[in-house]
Amino acid sequence: MALWTVTAALAHSTVYPGPGQALDSLRSDISDPRFLSSVSDSARVLLLSYVAVIVVGSVTGMLLGLSAFWSRAALPLVYALNSVPKIVLYPVFLLFLGIGDLSRGAFAFVSGVLPMFLIMGEATAGVNRLHLKMAAGLGMSRWSLLRRIVTPSVLPSLAAGMCLCFGLTLIGLVLAEMFAGSSGLGYELLRNLSLARVENIIGQVILIGAIALVPTLALQQLASRVRRRYEVTA
Repeated sequence: MALWTVTAALAHSTVYPGPGQALDSLRSDISDPRFLSSVSDSARVLLLSYVAVIVVGSVTGMLLGLSAFWSRAALPLVYALNSVPKIVLYPVFLLFLGIGDLSRGAFAFVSGVLPMFLIMGEATAGVNRLHLKMAAGLGMSRWSLLRRIVTPSVLPSLAAGMCLCFGLTLIGLVLAEMFAGSSGLGYELLRNLSLARVENIIGQVILIGAIALVPTLALQQLASRVRRRYEVTA
């Protein structure tokens, strides 16, 4: 912040506002009901997409990881799919889902669910096979196996994946809003870019950073607690 303040003062340029100007523009934006509606839209879609990422990615990854054969067969294919830049697929989302909450939520979901799936698939595939064989020998049901052996073993990976995939889901949502959104933080960023409102752009970047930072710090604390409790027994 100090470096930003000093360099902005030395530059004395309208295209390089200081932190005071950026925060003033952000305060002005927050007092605008239209902007607050955009923030609310982004927060709502982000929350729904992120919950879907955690539930779908973790459950399907665990189920796949329980099978050694399907883990070896499917995980390389998913890794290859995950390496494709997601933004090149966004026109497909628009074609089938149209412009609106559904397409941007789906894109945000896909941005986060593949990494979560891979993390949980690898974590489940890495569960001690001796424990699984002992459970099979004792005649454990699939539910008991998941609850007593698999879940405690993969909880550290789940917590780490939750932290990583929050940021990826947010990135996917902002990109979707920038390319074809009628509301949301990404839409507001692109709108101010077209109007050359540099101080508003930087103010909104600060807001997006805060939205990303606060949940990420909370998730990191959760991941640390889970690791301390379960990594020794995993």
